[in-house]
Amino acid sequence: MKINNRKWEAATEGSPRGRSGKLRVGSRKWFVAVTTYYLLLNTYYLFGQSLDLNQCLEIALKENLQIKIAEQKLISAKAKKRETFAGYLPNISGSASYIKRKEVEGASALSGITSASPSFGLMFADEIYDNKLTLTQPVFMWGKIYQSNRQASLNYKYTDEEYRKTKQEITYKVKEAFYKYILTKQMVSISKEAFDVTDAHLKIVEKFYDEGRSSSYDVSRAKVSLANAKTNLIRAENGFDLAKQSLVNILNIKQKDTEFTGELEYHPMDFVLDNLLNEAFGNRPELKQIALQEDISESFIKLTSAGNKPNIAITAYTEWQNTVWESKNWYNSWTAVAVLSMPIFDGFSVHQKVKQAKSNLEQVKLSKEALEEGIKLEVRAAYLNYKQAKDSIEANKENVASAKDNLITAQKRYQLGLMSDIEVRDAQFALTQAETNYTQALYDYNLAIAAIEKSVGN
Repeated sequence: MKINNRKWEAATEGSPRGRSGKLRVGSRKWFVAVTTYYLLLNTYYLFGQSLDLNQCLEIALKENLQIKIAEQKLISAKAKKRETFAGYLPNISGSASYIKRKEVEGASALSGITSASPSFGLMFADEIYDNKLTLTQPVFMWGKIYQSNRQASLNYKYTDEEYRKTKQEITYKVKEAFYKYILTKQMVSISKEAFDVTDAHLKIVEKFYDEGRSSSYDVSRAKVSLANAKTNLIRAENGFDLAKQSLVNILNIKQKDTEFTGELEYHPMDFVLDNLLNEAFGNRPELKQIALQEDISESFIKLTSAGNKPNIAITAYTEWQNTVWESKNWYNSWTAVAVLSMPIFDGFSVHQKVKQAKSNLEQVKLSKEALEEGIKLEVRAAYLNYKQAKDSIEANKENVASAKDNLITAQKRYQLGLMSDIEVRDAQFALTQAETNYTQALYDYNLAIAAIEKSVGN
């Protein structure tokens, strides 16, 4: 093997490709291999396994359209921030022009003077080539540039909080849709179980009827119960399909046949309402946004009030002129101008704009109070829903086991002729209701925890 390796290395080193060609081929092969691996991995990820809640959240925070829109808004706000900073920098522009005019009478008689003074000659030339470079630099704008930059910076922070709020909302929506999917899936199982039990009971009633132990009325009622169970099963399956489609839409995935896996679990947790309120007032992006809006409004008042204040700017330009287009003998001149502009009377326009800006600031302050009260209500509602769901779980947990035992007992007693058909159907309904209530309580509990996390800004 060693001899073969040395022969192969000598052959490649002597070939036109050489060692660098060997590395390039190897790099391409590695690139193709890695790309193929990740494509296969993604295909397996979407098709080869079911997605759990954490995977759904990961996908949604990357693929959801609202997240992508919020990201683009953040990019736009950052670009606006950099654009506004350009107000501090000089503005430089260049221009080139060609002038053709009627020949000035008597210009030939002044040829001696024009040849001695190029600038004087340009006044009488019938052709002029002109190149100009202009620079404009604000010197003092009474805080206008500063306030504009401050507003752009505050707006970027506001947009960043909007992005964070969007992520929290999408996280909650994904959890809500995922838990709804699991709920409806279990509702299908409960409805299917109820249908199977009702169908088995119908067969027993029909057998008893053939034996003369039950009436045709009992058979008719059992058939009606089976039809109702079938209707409930169809309704549950339709609800499951809708819940799955809703989850797929939120994740914004193209594979509509993707499956999901998970359970509605009960993990006892303790929350203190006062702690939740304090956490909400420290974390909620809406409160940070309203504080930024207040700062923006105050800055806008200062910016607006500077509308009738003096401004100072410097403008300078240098110019190259010639009567013919050539590489030399261009006449160069430059000019620098300091400009002080002072508004004298604007029809009280600035004054009214300042009043509008102050009114907008008061509106923001009032909105802040309303927002705080709304957040308090949201946190309390999420907390109370959590307590209700927790109590419902503990109340219904043992009820399901008891209802199952009662149904088994009722079925045995009915077969022995010790219980009526109505009592059996009551036991069936009680079990279905107990399982439905328990599953709904689990859903409400998990959703209430997600609502608490959203209400406190997590």
